[in-house]
Amino acid sequence: MDLAELIAQSVGAAMLITGVVLVVFLVGSVFYIRVKVKGRVYCFLLAANKQLDGHLRQPDGFSVRIGSGDKEAKFLIHPAKQFWSFWPPGFPRNVQEPVPTYLFSEGNAEPIDPFDRKALISPESLMKISDDAMLKQTWKDVKETLGLKGKPLNVKAIVTGIILIVVAVALYAVFVGF
Repeated sequence: MDLAELIAQSVGAAMLITGVVLVVFLVGSVFYIRVKVKGRVYCFLLAANKQLDGHLRQPDGFSVRIGSGDKEAKFLIHPAKQFWSFWPPGFPRNVQEPVPTYLFSEGNAEPIDPFDRKALISPESLMKISDDAMLKQTWKDVKETLGLKGKPLNVKAIVTGIILIVVAVALYAVFVGF
């Protein structure tokens, strides 16, 4: 048995061990995550310093406790203000599990309903407003409605005027110099 065969066997064995460990880790992670989220809710807590923290908690009826010790707080949960997200964040989607989610603000025991807010502008309207061609057409329509005529600048007249002013200033400087 020469050195090349020995290296090939060693690399093959290392790849096999790595593959087995990877498969065991992935399958174990999937089962661990499924067991971990069963019967729990994921709570996002927006703190006073505008930092968002996520907590996976077991609900007590229609409430959930977040924190520990003196900083423990109790929050209400209601199915009408629930939405779904995937837990744990940062993992690949095929490993994550959907879990009921609530959004809380520090100092407010009721969950925030992100869909109960009226926006001043919709994403579609914002897209139309920010479209350059649409903006030019709107400006053109406004000018036509108001009766404004957009006259193009006469560049030759402006350049001629500037040259005449420069020549006049130069002649004045020559006159004052004599």
